[in-house]
Amino acid sequence: MLVTETATRTRTPWYRRVWTAVSLLILIAVVEYIVLPKLALARESLHRVEQLNLSWVVTAVLLEAASLVCYSLFTRALVAHQHVNFFWILRSDLTGYGVSHVVPGGAATATALRFRLLVSGGARPTDVTATVTAEAIASPLALVLVAWLTSIPAVALREATPAYLTMFLIGLIALVGGLLAVRQRSRIERLSARVLQATLDRLPDRIRPWISSVTHRLRDLLADREVRKAFLIWATLNWLLDAAVLWTFLAAYGYVMHPVPLLLAYCAANLAAVIPLTPGGIGVVEGIAVSTLIGYDVPAQTALLAVLSWRLIQFWAPVPIAGLTYLSLRAQGARPKN
Repeated sequence: MLVTETATRTRTPWYRRVWTAVSLLILIAVVEYIVLPKLALARESLHRVEQLNLSWVVTAVLLEAASLVCYSLFTRALVAHQHVNFFWILRSDLTGYGVSHVVPGGAATATALRFRLLVSGGARPTDVTATVTAEAIASPLALVLVAWLTSIPAVALREATPAYLTMFLIGLIALVGGLLAVRQRSRIERLSARVLQATLDRLPDRIRPWISSVTHRLRDLLADREVRKAFLIWATLNWLLDAAVLWTFLAAYGYVMHPVPLLLAYCAANLAAVIPLTPGGIGVVEGIAVSTLIGYDVPAQTALLAVLSWRLIQFWAPVPIAGLTYLSLRAQGARPKN
């Protein structure tokens, strides 16, 4: 009887099994109809890689490094009052970024590792939790902001297709809602406080204080003008500089692309990666990026080589670097907390 009850409690919920099956089917479809045909094209284009100018590669590497530094600058803005060393933050972020690309449950594993490393660097656990939560919201939000802002000139410079108009209208509604929320801040805060308290009352007693502390810390972070400024600057630059790497490789292979369609293709590929089908969106990002670029009249070979070169630096290069940064953090040891 006890064994039966234990098995019932540990059985995976049905919706998780359904989501796993659906994710697997989508992944198989992406690989079959998008990735494999592109790989066949890649074999025909490898001779062009040998002709690539080294200066383009160096430029791409520097842009990607600047993108990663911007992400860590955003992290520092969220934990600034803790006076955690920026070099420690940068190495912690690089470690988590690389780990998320190679281990099962990459995002969750990387978040747990970053949490431990930042706490070892001197930050308080509740502050780190709020920081990681804020980043998990702010980073995709910055990408959505870039996509929406790009849709404005896309509507003006290209035909106003239903996709562009839909993206523009959704972003406009969200912007108006945000402005109204700011103008009615006290009313919104009272409503959110009631919702938070009602939620806390339904949680187990042992985790209620922790959830309350993290939530209030997150609210304080988002109310900080410097944090909002860091979001607009560093979180946005993190994406824009990474997109510049893709543009650099397109130019390196002979196609100078207009930034508006480039950003639309870039945002479409990375927004698709938000759905956790594969670690870091591997296969999904490449397939959507190449297909979208080809749809914008980029030659197929050029689009494929540029995307694969970009992903080599953006996705795979941080993996060995993550191992080195983790070893350096372990060798240095935990820093004393303030």
